[in-house]
This record gives sequence, structure tokens and C-alpha cells, in this order.
Amino acid sequence: PFCLFPLSFRLAVFRGDVGRLKRCTAIITGVEGVLPRFKPFKYAYEKEIVMYAHMHKLDYFSTECKYAPHAYRGFARTFIKDLERLHPRSILDIITSGEQMAVREDVKMPVRSLCTKCGSVSSQPVCQACTLLGSLNSGLPRLSLDESRRFPINQEDPVDTKKE
Repeated sequence: PFCLFPLSFRLAVFRGDVGRLKRCTAIITGVEGVLPRFKPFKYAYEKEIVMYAHMHKLDYFSTECKYAPHAYRGFARTFIKDLERLHPRSILDIITSGEQMAVREDVKMPVRSLCTKCGSVSSQPVCQACTLLGSLNSGLPRLSLDESRRFPINQEDPVDTKKE
């Protein structure tokens, strides 16, 4: 999944995530004390990046996660791809509009802190990676994937339904 800026920007707008909206528009992020991220392909189309990777025999994911089409990100991606079919320049227009947006001075920005376990930047006391690793190490990976899950998971052993 290349050319993620338009998708990240749209998701931030749809969710009203002011902190992510501000971060995803910059070509360099994370310069204030944490490891900076550079986005050299910000203005490149996904097709161009895939062709470049293919020509130079670089490894890249050519398939999406099988769960991606049903995720919120999948709906936003489909919306952007449909828009691009109608108006090929729409991706660049989204990037330009994202760069021109400004967050008002009176808007409270989310506080970014460091994970208490690994020291990575996180919006929670323990980052998602450490939470997932902890649950995998304890043998209960499904418990921490989504604490606000809609369907409770039964952790008991499945009942053997075979007739003896």
C-alpha cells in the first residue's frame, strides 16, 4: 500500500483526528526529539511507485490484507480510488488541500507521550506493539487486540463434539 497520504488524510478528516491530520500533511514528521520520518514518495502515484519497485526488483506487498476491504480504511481507499477514476488529478488535489489546512490556535492538540515499556511514541501509557506482544507472550492474543470488542470471546477450551 503506497501513496498512503491521501488515505491517511481522508481518514483523519473522517475521524476528526486533529493530531494525526496535522502530522500526516508534513513531508518530514517527528523532528521534535523522536526519530524523524521522511515521505519521499508523497507526491508520487501508487502506480508509479509499484512500477519503480518492479523494475528495480524491490520487495513490496502486491496484495492487501484479506481483512482490509472490510475495515474503515478499506472503505476510504475505495472512495479515493473511485474518485481518482472520475478525476485523475484528485489524489494531488487531496494532498494540496491537506497541506493548506491549518489547525486553529484554540484547538487542544492530543498529548503524545512515550510508552512506559519500550520508549516509543504513543498516545497511551503502553503502546499497541507492547500490548500485543504482552498478550502474545501470555498466550491470550485476542484479549488485547480490541478491548472494546463487540462480541465477547469465550476463552474456554472448545467442546469436543465428536461422538465416541
